[in-house]
Amino acid sequence: MLPPLALALEAGDDDRMGCNLRDLVSPEPIELSDLSGKKVAVDVFLNSYQFITSMTGPDGKPLSYEGRPVAHLMGFLDRASMMISEGIDPVFVFDGKPHSLKSETLEGRRERKVEAASRWESAIEAGDMEAAKKLGPQTAEYTPQMVEETKELFDLMGVSWIDAPMEAEGAAAVMCSRGEVAAVASQDWDTLLYGSPVMVRNLTSHGTRRFGRVLSAEVISLRETLESHQITREQLVDLGIMVGTDFHPGIRGIGPKTGLKLMQKHGTMEAVAEAKGFDLPDELEDIRSLFMDHPESGEPVPDSQSAVEEPLRKFLQDDRGFSDRRVERALGRLSDAGRLRSASQPSLFDF
Repeated sequence: MLPPLALALEAGDDDRMGCNLRDLVSPEPIELSDLSGKKVAVDVFLNSYQFITSMTGPDGKPLSYEGRPVAHLMGFLDRASMMISEGIDPVFVFDGKPHSLKSETLEGRRERKVEAASRWESAIEAGDMEAAKKLGPQTAEYTPQMVEETKELFDLMGVSWIDAPMEAEGAAAVMCSRGEVAAVASQDWDTLLYGSPVMVRNLTSHGTRRFGRVLSAEVISLRETLESHQITREQLVDLGIMVGTDFHPGIRGIGPKTGLKLMQKHGTMEAVAEAKGFDLPDELEDIRSLFMDHPESGEPVPDSQSAVEEPLRKFLQDDRGFSDRRVERALGRLSDAGRLRSASQPSLFDF
């Protein structure tokens, strides 16, 4: 079980979870041991925001060391080492360049951050630290520098990662559909629209407490979801577009349950639009293509390696001020899993 860490997302983070399909799926709780021996693709973006919005100082800003944010590194060190200790081989997937159709969604996020930053500054000036503590996470950003630091951490830990050409969950879904990974770990429901055969939610927060209950990892099968509702994946994508995704705000008045009934009755978004009298998105075919034929990296999934203790310690303790307890816990997990060696210890690549 993971150490207690509040991972509740702050207000405004729900829009990072794509189309909300919660009411249409039947998740099955699993133990981390159920994924032992398997490669699992992990969406970096949402996890990074969980870490930097939950591990904050008195002013609500992410924990930092000598002026540099470190909450993201603390979170990924803990979660990656825990997965490895459970026999899971994580492959972390970073977002690439967003599609132009996502610009409206991204602009909305930026505007909310600017507003929250202004309110946070006012709270600080007024000495209202309670308000600042609540507003700080809403201003959080996972900057390019933080992305590069995360990749450096993964390299030092011997953990695999890839850059997606576009959406991380989309690339991960393609990897899963090809059998390159066994599942995609993400909170983003769009993972199913992208066609991932297996989606795992709460993997990185398994065992933590949120809103008074202990979270458990849960698996969702795309095939079982489609069969239970007697729809195709193409129809699921149309349903998702009607409900709303990052690429289209959706059709007013159509939620997941209503959308499902309409799709079961009419079959396509065009037929639903004709029956209900709404206009189709101008870019409908482009949006469908983004889900049905998402860009792929074309690169093979990299193999994991052993971490080298000395440079990893330097990165965490000398450069980022991590406590002995935090570092020893992670190194212990890596060592127990046979994934830690000393710089003076030769590896197979030295022969």
